[in-house]
Amino acid sequence: MVRRWLIALALVATTAAAAPIIVSGPSSAAEPVLYRFSFPKPAERWMQVDATFADLGRAPLELRISRSSPGRYAIHDFARNVSDVHAYDSNGRELKLERPDPAGWNVQTHGDRVTIKYKVYGNRVDGTYLAIDSTHAHINMPAAIMWARGFDDRPATLRFDPPAGAEWQVATQLHPGASPTNSPRQTCNI
Repeated sequence: MVRRWLIALALVATTAAAAPIIVSGPSSAAEPVLYRFSFPKPAERWMQVDATFADLGRAPLELRISRSSPGRYAIHDFARNVSDVHAYDSNGRELKLERPDPAGWNVQTHGDRVTIKYKVYGNRVDGTYLAIDSTHAHINMPAAIMWARGFDDRPATLRFDPPAGAEWQVATQLHPGASPTNSPRQTCNI
């Protein structure tokens, strides 16, 4: 799982309109995990994350926030910055979440698709955590992404919805893909 989240993203204010980008990762026959990052109140230093997991089968969906970050030789408690966690089925009905440990959430009973919605607080510009304000967001993926056990080889798509009126630009080490969008939203496939 670590190889997928070696990236850190920075969304920074610019004077020009943000250029949409798409970057591609390995392809797979399985439906990708869809992540959406939005910033409804950046001055309050939190990011909204919506993550959709499809083609689930019958096994419980085991969700985790990482406890380490590549290149950092320490255990972190990234989950302490996660709040307001909810799970929904494909019809928008809320599903029961269990908390088996401080870095995990499980959805025991679900259909073929589950969307997880949560907030991540970020006020540390140190490369390990998450930093959000009205001028930028610096996102270290292990500190922000809730991932699912057994989905290691699934492709993932990230969509960035910058704050209303902001002209943020994505800066990342991901490679550009072939399908750019024509909106101010940023999309990356990893």
